[in-house]
Amino acid sequence: MPPELNGTSRLVLARPDRIGDVVITSSCLEPVRRALPGAEIHFVAQSRMTPLFCEHPALTSFVPMPTHPDPVWRQERLADQLRRLNADCIVHLHSDPEVEWAAAAADIPRRIGFCENGDKWLTECLPVKKKLGEKHEGFYNFDLLELLGVSPPSKLKACLKPNPEAADRLAGKLPADITQGRYAVLHVGAHGKKPRITPEFFTAIARWLVKERKMYVVLLSTPDEAQAIDAILAGLGSAAPWVHNFDGQTDLAEAAFLLRDAAVVFGRDSGPAHIAAAMGAPTVSLMIDSEPTNSGRRWAPLGERSWVLDKPLERSWYESKSGFGRRNLEQYSADEIIASLNQALDAACEVTTESAVEA
Repeated sequence: MPPELNGTSRLVLARPDRIGDVVITSSCLEPVRRALPGAEIHFVAQSRMTPLFCEHPALTSFVPMPTHPDPVWRQERLADQLRRLNADCIVHLHSDPEVEWAAAAADIPRRIGFCENGDKWLTECLPVKKKLGEKHEGFYNFDLLELLGVSPPSKLKACLKPNPEAADRLAGKLPADITQGRYAVLHVGAHGKKPRITPEFFTAIARWLVKERKMYVVLLSTPDEAQAIDAILAGLGSAAPWVHNFDGQTDLAEAAFLLRDAAVVFGRDSGPAHIAAAMGAPTVSLMIDSEPTNSGRRWAPLGERSWVLDKPLERSWYESKSGFGRRNLEQYSADEIIASLNQALDAACEVTTESAVEA
């Protein structure tokens, strides 16, 4: 029988995945802490996620994964880190052979995960049902956590604690006219080869935000999206002075504060969209991959002020992912997206007004 966890147990949660996946996984940290109030809880994720979990109240520590081009070196260093924790249990919330090997090498007695890589390095293994897209990704974490007696909440709530020093660093980088609530953020791009929203959409939205809503616009992206950024800037016309290109200028904590203070955030369902929603910003996300495994039902950003544009579309057997993404995007017009942004802005203004009246 596997060892049972108790109030003094040492538990490791691992999510060695992309930004949005890790933000979604943050929704399980507080339920785990409530279920195991006296336990040590350590969270393993990619090192770049560190600024988002500074002094997180539910965690004993954040364990950044080693970075190195040699996978064997990474595995051995991670095994050393896990060995020092002297953990009783690790829950692999995302199947990753490097982390699963490291946990086994560290002799963690109870190793729980999904059977995507088989059960070679796991002691308890559940079948993978995520691709069915029957519920939100955050709830799939509890398929594993329920083995520890951690029940899912009625509603998922992402919880980030970005390094507060990042807010001061961000203030030193922003132009003086970019102040809280007076700007919108457009996130240009997506992870890897995922389909992108076209520059023409972003240009139309930016011009509307400037001319109709009298807002500054911040373009947030990575240097890989330089061509798309150039195309957006070239089409702005008289709105150009109101638009600031902020690509590659922030770490994740600085980006979190930038997104938090925006009047509205728009992009596809990407890492920044998940951060924005978790930080409480009005967020409109366009789901370009609308198959069940990638739909809003599974991947909608978690937040009280998060809106999702998602039109189900069946992918043809011969259709490439990029072709399917383009066809999905053709279902939308710039005017339709603008209407959703207008709704989000108006709803945010109503909440702000109500709060001011109550105060």
